[in-house]
Parts: sequence; C-alpha cells; structure tokens
Amino acid sequence: MKRKILFDHRGIETIEAAITFPIAILFMLATVNLGLVVFGQQTVQSAARYGARMGSVAQQCPACWAVTNAESAIKEAPMVQDPQVTILAPGGSAGSILEVRVSGQIPNFFGGLAAIFPGLYSTPFNVSAQATFRQEGW
Repeated sequence: MKRKILFDHRGIETIEAAITFPIAILFMLATVNLGLVVFGQQTVQSAARYGARMGSVAQQCPACWAVTNAESAIKEAPMVQDPQVTILAPGGSAGSILEVRVSGQIPNFFGGLAAIFPGLYSTPFNVSAQATFRQEGW
C-alpha cells in the first residue's frame, strides 16, 4: 500500500509573510511620504500665488502685503515646516513685476531607517515655489 505524505505548509507561509510584510509596509510608507511631498509642493505653490496676487492689488507696499498673505496661507498647512517667504521682485508701480517665493520642508518618515539606507532618507524634503504677478494700479 502506498503511503501518502502530507506536508505542513504553515511554516513556509509564515516565512513568506515575514519576508513580504516589511516590504509591503515600506512600500505603503513610501507612498504616503510621496503623497505628503506632493501635497506640500501644492501648498507652497498656492501660498506663493495667493501672496503674489494679494500684493499685486495692494496700492501701498505691495511686498508687505505679499509677505503677510503668503505667510498666513502657508501657516494654515502645519505639514510644511520652516516656511520662508522671499520677495524676488517688489512691484510698486502699476505694471511692474511682483514675484514671491515660498519654501519649506516636508518631514521624512524614513529618517529612522537611515541606519539601514545611509544617506538616502536622512534629510527632510525641500519644497519651493514662486509666483509672478504684474502690479495693478487704478
């Protein structure tokens, strides 16, 4: 009589799960981190456009209005750390250029994995955007 040998696959399944689970977690963290970077980039772009637009319609000190409004817009996004607003062209008279740059940093979730991947994920992501408007006058 033939003897049927049955194998227990629980051990193999456990090993497969132990290998694939950390890879899946890393992939999900990378996806979330990339999403935060894209959202942060859109946030600084929106703040730069808002500041430049508000400054372009101001009749007095357009650069002051641009900085104030861009800073207030970027502070509403707590994800962007160390936000900085820079005036590249101050505007002033009707038809002149008002240019605003907003920059900041997005935290990096892979910072704790720097020991595994040295130099790859140890710094935050820098995001920056600028917007240009013509100074309006009436």
